[in-house]
Amino acid sequence: MDFREALADVAAAVDRLIAADPFPETVAPDYLAAAVRDYPARGGKRLRPALVCWSGGLFGAPREKLLLPAAATEVFHNWTLVHDDIIDRDDLRRGAPTAHVTLARAVRERFPEAESARLGADFAILCGDLQQAWANDLLLRGITAGVRAEVIAGCARNLQRRGGRELIAGEALDVELSLRDPASVTPEEIRRMIDGKTGALLRFAVETGAMIALDTPDPAHETVRKISEFARLCGLAFQLRDDHLGIFGDARLGKPLGNDLREAKPTLLLVTAFRRAEEPARKELRSLLSRPDTDAALLDRAREIMTACGAAAALETEMRETAERAAEMLAAFPACDARQWLLDFAAATAARLS
Repeated sequence: MDFREALADVAAAVDRLIAADPFPETVAPDYLAAAVRDYPARGGKRLRPALVCWSGGLFGAPREKLLLPAAATEVFHNWTLVHDDIIDRDDLRRGAPTAHVTLARAVRERFPEAESARLGADFAILCGDLQQAWANDLLLRGITAGVRAEVIAGCARNLQRRGGRELIAGEALDVELSLRDPASVTPEEIRRMIDGKTGALLRFAVETGAMIALDTPDPAHETVRKISEFARLCGLAFQLRDDHLGIFGDARLGKPLGNDLREAKPTLLLVTAFRRAEEPARKELRSLLSRPDTDAALLDRAREIMTACGAAAALETEMRETAERAAEMLAAFPACDARQWLLDFAAATAARLS
C-alpha cells in the first residue's frame, strides 16, 4: 500500500467512525447539532488521524486501539477551524459555507427580525465548543478499545497542553502579529507562532500514537519526544509551504492567491523579503499590502520583488532542509510500512501543490 492508499484507508475508517458516532445527537437546537457534525463530515485529507495511526503502527500498536484517538484528533482540529473562520471572517471552507454563515442563515430563517450575522457567530462559537467536548469524549473512550486508563489520561492531559494551550496561544500570536507592521516582525516570532498554531496538534497526533503503542502515559518519554520533534519539523515545513503557495501557487490551491498581501499577513516569506530587499523595493512591497484591488499584475510584481531579493529561494531552501531533517529523525526507528508513510508525509509537507 503506497502513501496515498494508506492515507485514504485511514480517512475511510475515520469517516465511518465520525459519521456513526452518537455524541452530537442530543445537541439542541437541531441546526446547532447539524453544524457540530458538518465540518468533521466534510472529509479532507485526514492527515492528523493518519499520524496517530502511523505513529502507533511504527511501534507496533494495532489500529483498533488507535481509531478513537485518531478520530478525536480530527474532531479537535475541526473545532479550531470553526473558530478560525470566525476570526478570519471567511465565508467558505472546503468549498461550502463556513459554520457561522450556515448558522446565520438558520437563525434568519427562523427569526427574520434577529441580528442573524452576530447570532451566527455566537452559535458557531458554541459549535466549536461542542466539537472540542466531542473530541475529548472520543479520546476518553479509547479505554473501550483496550488502551489502559492511565495511558488515555496521559493523552487527555497532553491534549490540553498541546491543543488547549499551545495551539490556541499560537492562534493568538497569529492574530497579534497581524496587527503589527510586517517589517517589525522577526522570523523567530513567526516560527514560534507556527510551532503553536500548526505544529502543536501534529505533535499531539504522533505523541498519542506512540504513547498508546509504548503503553506510557508520559509524553516526555524519550521515544515519544523523538517522534514529537519529527512532527514539529513537519509542521514548520507544512506552514512554510502554505505561505509560499499563497503567493506562488496556482488554481490548485483552492483559495484566492494573494490573500496574504491583501491582509498584510506577516508570513515568513514577507518578513524575509522586508529584511532582504533594498529600500526602494521594500517601499514598493509595502505599497502592495492591504489592497483589496490586488490582481494578477500586482501579485506578479510582489513575486518579482520576493524572488529578486532572495526571499523566495531562502524560504524554499528552509522548507526542503526542514523536511529533510524530519526524515532523518525517523532513521533510528525500525523499517516498516508505517515508517515509510511517515517519511512520505515529511516529503509531502514541502512539495505539496494545494
